[in-house]
Amino acid sequence: MILAFLLLFYVVLSTRFFPGQPGKSLVETMIHIFAIAPINLGATLILVPFLQKAAGQRLPWDRVVRIFLSVAVCVEILVGLAVYFQRGA
Repeated sequence: MILAFLLLFYVVLSTRFFPGQPGKSLVETMIHIFAIAPINLGATLILVPFLQKAAGQRLPWDRVVRIFLSVAVCVEILVGLAVYFQRGA
């Protein structure tokens, strides 16, 4: 349930909407997701070993995915704020 909510929230934050152009919206959203994914993956790969060391065991795959999506949501919020202030709010 949490994974589905995080995934939906991530997709909503990643959506690049162009009114009246659904094809362009889909393409730009995919480009954006694939451009930001390495940042999310890198942050997750840095964070997970620290959490595993603190827990003393390997984290289950669903927890790692949850961490990835949480990092991705945070990055999307920061990217959104950067774009908002860059355009001259």
